[in-house]
Amino acid sequence: MRDENVNKKSSTINSMTGYGRAVTESSKGAVSVEIRSLNHRFLDISIRAPKEFLYLDPDLRKTARELLSRGKVEIFISLTGKQSNLVVDVDRAAEAADCLARIAEVVGDQVRLDHVLAVGDIVRSGDIDDPESKADMIMEATREALDRLIQHRDKEGKALALDLFNRITYLKELKVQVENLAGTAPDRARKNITDYLRKIDLGVKVDPQRLEAEVALLAQRADVSEEITRLQTHLDSLEDNLNAGGVVGRRIDFFLQEIQREVNTIGSKTGLAEISSLVVEFKSELEKIREQAANIE
Repeated sequence: MRDENVNKKSSTINSMTGYGRAVTESSKGAVSVEIRSLNHRFLDISIRAPKEFLYLDPDLRKTARELLSRGKVEIFISLTGKQSNLVVDVDRAAEAADCLARIAEVVGDQVRLDHVLAVGDIVRSGDIDDPESKADMIMEATREALDRLIQHRDKEGKALALDLFNRITYLKELKVQVENLAGTAPDRARKNITDYLRKIDLGVKVDPQRLEAEVALLAQRADVSEEITRLQTHLDSLEDNLNAGGVVGRRIDFFLQEIQREVNTIGSKTGLAEISSLVVEFKSELEKIREQAANIE
């Protein structure tokens, strides 16, 4: 039975799921940066920021890539300024009103204030007049939010590691049971053949040498010693990679595929009902590990 309290060496694997938020403030307003990450095969970064600061996109991506290796990462940047700092672009409002008036004349409608404001960038924060200061605040908040995201991912990673170590321990226990049952295959084959011949009772004495030859042939076909050895190697490698930590998600996925292959072969070669039952349990546990491993960076 699996011990849910088993505690292996501390692992440094990280989850790809996490959240971080940071706010930087000045006398002119504040910058809020929220970052969330989800599972993804590669590092996929998307950034949502006020268009006045889209030029920071390359720097923001570079900062994120220096700290993250995998995951779908979404960065949300919002700015808030003091109400007294709002400014009106009168020239843009006049131009928008003129254009809308010409359209209204064609369609037989009237231009209202909400139509003009819908054009955008007519009322904005006066802080944009100091873009360099706001850019520094954005980068500072982004780095702080990334740090908090990494802390969250690290915490999730520790929980994942503990769960995976427990499951690997259980798989090793199942492997021992399969190995013990597989070792009884020759004796079972001999008994099955003898019982069958006795049941049909042909009245012919069975040649012991012929019987042993048939038993040896069946045992050879059902021999899974090589598969069990490779299975043990893959389980050890899986555990070693978790202990090593770092960016191991793809390597873990590779070992899970190799383990699945060996288990399938064992199930098809032995033909023993008891082993088939263990193989089903093995596959069920592998699927749970695969679901958890999909979260690992």
